[in-house]
Amino acid sequence: MFRQLCFSLIIIPVFLAGLCLPINARVSGPCVNCHTMHNSQNGQPVDVNGPNKYLLNVGSDPCAACHTGTNIGGGSSTGTIPFVNSTTEPTYGVDTLAAGNFYWVQAGNATKGHNCLTIPGMQPDPYLTQAPGKPDSASGVQCAKCHDRIESCESCHKPAHHADDTVTPVVGESGGWYRFLNSEYHGSSLTGVKGIEDDDWEYTRSSSDHNEYMGCNNPYGNNDNSMSNYCAGCHYKFHGINYTDTNGSVVADNHNPWFLHPTHLALADTDSGKEYHNYNDGNGYSPFAPVARDPDRLASMTGPDANVYVAVGTTDGDQVMCLSCHRAHGTPYNDMLRWDYSTCNAGTGSPSTCGCYVCHTTKDQ
Repeated sequence: MFRQLCFSLIIIPVFLAGLCLPINARVSGPCVNCHTMHNSQNGQPVDVNGPNKYLLNVGSDPCAACHTGTNIGGGSSTGTIPFVNSTTEPTYGVDTLAAGNFYWVQAGNATKGHNCLTIPGMQPDPYLTQAPGKPDSASGVQCAKCHDRIESCESCHKPAHHADDTVTPVVGESGGWYRFLNSEYHGSSLTGVKGIEDDDWEYTRSSSDHNEYMGCNNPYGNNDNSMSNYCAGCHYKFHGINYTDTNGSVVADNHNPWFLHPTHLALADTDSGKEYHNYNDGNGYSPFAPVARDPDRLASMTGPDANVYVAVGTTDGDQVMCLSCHRAHGTPYNDMLRWDYSTCNAGTGSPSTCGCYVCHTTKDQ
């Protein structure tokens, strides 16, 4: 979790190089490292457009000021700060973290990341006027801050740097939510995300070294603290089981045929002949195409699990989720995909280059 919000102010843009304590603990240290009582530093306004939220002693977007840089070692040059906005192109999969990086969308390709408008230099999406799959209920003026555009980092995150996320492996409300995922504009205990946080934000990753994401008991429910249903807050219509026919009538799909890729459905069933039954060719958890855990299983976990659990019937198995295919900040690939979908060739591929084959284990043969 982004716990170390400490600052050393240098020439604009403001970068972080400051004094911080160990990863995954509530922030501690001199208050002046982060806060100013009068929006002033050395006799000058910290931000001429202030005041700043939470009396932070950085510019108009403290999130970008803190999290702009290049990851070197365990998450950053000091091992304490996750950088998600690089000013030079990062090496994808090497010095990028779990959610990717805003670099590629900043470089001018709006299809390669979320356009978070408070990041300096970020341009509005030229193709979209609202979130794809936006729920009909999100039509108010206040809703536009997330559903028509990503007005700020707080559209998705509710910073809680003083919360203690070490009490339990599964971070929830008392720890500030998993990766602070609960919109500043909602804040309900029903809308935050639960999960187990990798201590270096997946700078290093393996079958036994990764984030753990909460799945759900109801694939098409909501307000259940799961990862995909959090994404559904803006992309709700990508998660339904009904679609609108050409004549305008709503048709109950019942998954036959599939018209949307399933999310939060268990990987397999009792038939070992099913392709999903052999996820990652039997080599355990793949951070390249991760899965979400059944809520009861996640609650019993004490850390990342190298195993993947096949469903018995239709319940209890590990689940496909939005982040199985996408990274939330950005990637070098269209639609924020984890891999280059345009190079996925049936019969000639590999699960190491095309994540589709991690689940669709018979299609690369």
